[in-house]
Amino acid sequence: MEQTVTQQLWIYIDEGDSLQGRTIASRIVDTLRAAGAPGVTVFRGVGGYGTHGVFHSDLLVDIPSRLPLVITCIDRSDRLQRLLPKLSELVQEGLIVLSPVQVVKVGRRVGSAFPPHLTVADVMSRDVASVHLATSVGDLVRLLLERGLRAVPVVDDHHHVVGIVTDGDLLQRGVSQLPLHLQQLLPGAERAAHLAAIAARPERAADVMTPNPKTINVTASLAQAALVMTECDHKRLPVVDNDGRLVGMISRSDLLQTVANSFVMATDLLPGTSLTSAKTVGEVMIRDVPTVKPETPLAETLDRILSTPRRRVVVIDDDRRVIGIISDGDILRRAMRPAAPGLLQRFAIWIGSGARSPELELALKDHTAADVMTSPVLTVNPETPITAAVELMIERRIKRLPVVDAQGRLVGMVGRAALLGALLAADGTVPQTGKEESPST
Repeated sequence: MEQTVTQQLWIYIDEGDSLQGRTIASRIVDTLRAAGAPGVTVFRGVGGYGTHGVFHSDLLVDIPSRLPLVITCIDRSDRLQRLLPKLSELVQEGLIVLSPVQVVKVGRRVGSAFPPHLTVADVMSRDVASVHLATSVGDLVRLLLERGLRAVPVVDDHHHVVGIVTDGDLLQRGVSQLPLHLQQLLPGAERAAHLAAIAARPERAADVMTPNPKTINVTASLAQAALVMTECDHKRLPVVDNDGRLVGMISRSDLLQTVANSFVMATDLLPGTSLTSAKTVGEVMIRDVPTVKPETPLAETLDRILSTPRRRVVVIDDDRRVIGIISDGDILRRAMRPAAPGLLQRFAIWIGSGARSPELELALKDHTAADVMTSPVLTVNPETPITAAVELMIERRIKRLPVVDAQGRLVGMVGRAALLGALLAADGTVPQTGKEESPST
């Protein structure tokens, strides 16, 4: 196997460099992490000077505030090259260098998918939205929509987590007839009208929240966080300190992103390294996958979508070869535009498991599955390693992948929950399960 070409990135800046209230160093680190760089180190110098010629040192009596910083990481050459334009925009004053390196060893405990030196604090999101017990449902839903969230923790006056409000809570309590991801697809005027109707309701966060939600301590290991998510079938967990105060949120995606980055370091940079036992997609995939044909009427297609918790159907031909995939959002985006005022919202309510009307049946009369499907479709096969499937999902921001045989025929589907469970099983933490996944959130 040909060795992956690797390079080391060096960025030289001043610690005081900032942009819009945030240090350039933190922006660079976030950019590298979001792109999947397997590891980044920031060095703070004790002295030095740049092109300006002014010497700074913390060895002098007058300690300055603009000491030199060096940010470095080792990654695949192709990824670093793609990142150079974005990094160059951030580094207005400084130096960016790429140098070739040869990776000779990646030290990791074989069989552990989760880096043992990392804790929840290292990968959680710290910019966390929260609401109070007395927050109105109108303000709560507005916050969820504006931030693109599917859940928000509820805190008391001391910032202790006392509840959580999810998309499912809002639907079950009758606050909204539309899942949040469908509300976001409505035109501005219809979305505003729907939000105004919610704002007129009397409920507060305390009335609709799930009390005493599962949380994870900021010092917990990533494997512990994954175990709680898998056992409780949660996509995200509030992170709390030792006093129960909210300090962050960690999601299934955060964990898989971290694991994927670890795979990159140990397998892309040094081919042949194994992080997990020989687990494949075929061992964890779901075999009962809802399907339709390209010519299936759209109303029937939607009924099929609503019959499954995954809210997706795979489009196959007469030989079960995969030719497309359809979600409830695809139908709302593609089948009903342009639409008469109000019709789109009624259609969205139908998607949200509400009643259909003859008017809606007529609007869909001449549409088929082929009109709204996403094609071509990214797929994997049963022999695809768990590690490769995780990497593909994270890189392409996909939540579920159809599984096909050598002839491209559908044999199953795999999602993030199943992959996370497989990683735990490979770690020896929990037995592997083939649990159904809840709708996309």
